[in-house]
Amino acid sequence: MVLRLNDASSNHVIPNPMQMKKKTNKLPFKPLKDSKAVKDFIIEMLYGDLYWHEAIRDILATAGFVTRRIERMETHPIWRLWLTRTSFDLASDQRTAAKQIRRILVKGGIKVVGDQFDIIDRRGDKLRCYLVLDLGAPGVA
Repeated sequence: MVLRLNDASSNHVIPNPMQMKKKTNKLPFKPLKDSKAVKDFIIEMLYGDLYWHEAIRDILATAGFVTRRIERMETHPIWRLWLTRTSFDLASDQRTAAKQIRRILVKGGIKVVGDQFDIIDRRGDKLRCYLVLDLGAPGVA
C-alpha cells in the first residue's frame, strides 16, 4: 500500500512505514566439518604460539614504532616490550605517552585496560614497557 499526497500538482510517493522491513545481511550459519581441528587451532592461536607477539609487533609498526624485542614471561601474563619510536609523535610526559601507546593497542584490537600498560624506562626514542595480557605463549620474539 502506498500513500499519495492530496496535492494534484505533486507526484511524491510516501511509502507506508508499516510495510517497510529491515533487511539483514547475515550469512546463514554453516557448521564446520572438523570442529575439533578448528577448536585446536583457536586454542593454539590464543595460548600456544607466537601469534600475539607478531600481532602486537604489527600494530605498533603500523603506528610508527619498531619493536626491538617482545617477551611474555614464563610464570605470569606480563609482557615486556622494547620499542624504538620512529615516526609517532609521542608525548614527553611518561603517563600521557603510556596512554597514547595503550590507545594504539586498543585500536589495533588488543584489549588493554588503563592500568595494565606502563612505560618503565625512556631514553630518547627508546622505550621499555610492560603490558599485562593473558594471551599468547611464553617466549621471546
